[in-house]
Amino acid sequence: MSTLSVPPSPRKRRYYAPALKARLVAACQQPGASVSRLTRDNGLKANLVRRWVREARQSGATPSPIFVPLSLPVATVEHRTEDKHRTIRIEISRARGAVVIEWPSEQAQHCVALLRELLP
Repeated sequence: MSTLSVPPSPRKRRYYAPALKARLVAACQQPGASVSRLTRDNGLKANLVRRWVREARQSGATPSPIFVPLSLPVATVEHRTEDKHRTIRIEISRARGAVVIEWPSEQAQHCVALLRELLP
């Protein structure tokens, strides 16, 4: 009796288009994105997509969404003569009416001390 044996075919690596990889990597880097859900929805293994994300991060191909460079104008502080006459105003709404405390701004430390006594 003769036995017929078929040699196993060599495994072929699957090819994924760079556009698909880029789209999935970008989707994975969005805040709140679930790599597991994205891979499940696209019929891929999570470890494969995580490797793509890691490789993209290491190559610097995709900018991190956490850091966004901004150009801000330099803040200038104008000292006005009326600043000396400013007051600290604290208004507390209660069921039977409002309590209003007005305090000179140059005595702010005394206002803080009063509040610490009133609100232990």
